[in-house]
Amino acid sequence: MPWTAFHLLAGVSLFQFSSRLAPAAVAAGVVLTVLFLGLRRGMRWWLWAPLGWAWAAGHALLHEPPLLPEAVLGKTVEARLTVSGLPARREGITRFIAGVEFPGASSLPSIRARLSWRGPPGLRVGQVYTVTLRLKPAHSYRNPGSWDYAGWLYRQGIRYTGYVIEGRLLDGGRPSCCLLERLREHIRDRLQARKPPSAGRALLQAIVLGDRSAITHEMRAVLGDTGVSHLLAISGLHISLAAGLAGWLFSSVWRGLPVCQRIPAMLAGAFAGLAAATVYALLSGMGLPARRALLMLCAAVALLWQRREWHSWRVFGQVLLIVLVFDPQAVLDAGFWLSFGAVAAILAALPHLRDRPWWWKGVALQLAVTAALYPVLIAFEMPVAPFGFLVNLIMVPLFSLFLIPAAMLATLWLLLPGGSGLPVEAVAGLLELVWRGLEGVSHWQAPDFRPPWSLPMIMALAAGVGLLLAPAGLPARRAGALLILASHLPVEPPVPQGGYRLHVLDVGQGLAAVIRTRHHVLLYDTGAAYPGGFNLADAVIVPWLRHTGLGRLDVLVLSHGDNDHAGAAGQLLRRIRSGQVFAGEPERVRVPSTACPSGYFWRWDGVLFGFIQPPGAKPRQG
Repeated sequence: MPWTAFHLLAGVSLFQFSSRLAPAAVAAGVVLTVLFLGLRRGMRWWLWAPLGWAWAAGHALLHEPPLLPEAVLGKTVEARLTVSGLPARREGITRFIAGVEFPGASSLPSIRARLSWRGPPGLRVGQVYTVTLRLKPAHSYRNPGSWDYAGWLYRQGIRYTGYVIEGRLLDGGRPSCCLLERLREHIRDRLQARKPPSAGRALLQAIVLGDRSAITHEMRAVLGDTGVSHLLAISGLHISLAAGLAGWLFSSVWRGLPVCQRIPAMLAGAFAGLAAATVYALLSGMGLPARRALLMLCAAVALLWQRREWHSWRVFGQVLLIVLVFDPQAVLDAGFWLSFGAVAAILAALPHLRDRPWWWKGVALQLAVTAALYPVLIAFEMPVAPFGFLVNLIMVPLFSLFLIPAAMLATLWLLLPGGSGLPVEAVAGLLELVWRGLEGVSHWQAPDFRPPWSLPMIMALAAGVGLLLAPAGLPARRAGALLILASHLPVEPPVPQGGYRLHVLDVGQGLAAVIRTRHHVLLYDTGAAYPGGFNLADAVIVPWLRHTGLGRLDVLVLSHGDNDHAGAAGQLLRRIRSGQVFAGEPERVRVPSTACPSGYFWRWDGVLFGFIQPPGAKPRQG
């Protein structure tokens, strides 16, 4: 077992709970102390955890994005920007990542920023503009369960967001700038030229390029509800498929060559597969999951080249160690835990499946992966699809054996001189059919048994799953099952009879407040929804309800029809079941609702609720 990597992982993870960066002297002191003790007494297991903590602290200090003075933020400033990421266009607004320089203020550092531009010229990667823009610190909604958008940007070296007021093109594209992103943009243009906007084309772009900008918020909800979001994230599945397909084709040709007597076809195919996987990872943007998969492939090819025996757990530990050394901040991404958790589950389950039929192995491995990823989904407050296991039994083989290889080969054929675009259109059409099926499955309703979020619950759940998959026998599995059941017990004291809890959620300018009694839940207003598809129901309210273990609402009240108060009501009711819906302006809220009855009162668990009526009106009991 890779205990060294696990101890280093524990230290790296412990650092992420720090509320602020450690001073450089402290991080350096811990590293020197660990190295001194390691040289004197050997690197004992207990030294790897503090080394991981110090390494993560040093990495965070070295990669801290530059700060801008407060006087610049929120003000209109002159700047020069270089488009460095694929622009995403939707509803007349283009969003992109750019390098920003301030030629008129030499004291200001160059930064990377995520910008939006309403009605811009045709933005292309590598173009340079002189612009007037406004910048602000990136921020996240400060609610339990909400996605840490600012943290996600920070890990990409981005501390600020903003919008461009106006701009003028200076340079149509530096020849040496953003070569990889410009190639990805060229391929995206070719794909879009062959197929009008559709769900199939959006899925095709995600599979081939890792470009999910065309995936709408509604599509993301369906993918989460059906548990197949991982099929669109360029990760180990996609990289290994590219390597396996290229390796098989190359080794088949290599066997017919005389040089095969000196270099085995298996070894030649392995290097060809690694080269193809590297190209695919680069075209997908070289995200963290793709980098992890490439490291694992490199380790496997190195072992094959050295004719060394394959020890799966040792390779697992080596790859984990390499990832933590190169990018300790990876532990903040759910993809890190999902990918390594899935591989660990497969390695743990394989010894139990010897001499089993192939179909039994497929079902058992899917069950093991589902169980292993459940604590990760809960910890990162991601959707837990009730029917995800059944859907993945069909979708994983369909994507692995057919759709992903077909998408890659069709795109390659399109890029060849004189290549036809018909294969791309055919694959996009098939993906459209698959999407219709996923939409139908997403409408199936099932109770969400997610427990309320707490760190002890996550640890108990992870320990229980580990015991279930461990080779220790029946007693360990029984203990694991008990831990999993215990982790679903409520940890928060119930609301007392006659009392209530009021939660006011951060939805920006609008309002969303939750009132909980002992057995009932009322939501007052939902926050806004925006033309690009972003809405506060998906971003704040639904994640908060999941965080607290609530699966439905008893009453939804919409004070009036303004967007910042009731704009997200439609999206919310598509995701969360609700009892009665009251509205102050039923004609404006765009969801089926009843006008708030003047003087209407009701009682929940000893708490009196009612709608305030004009003076002189007589209250009506109900």
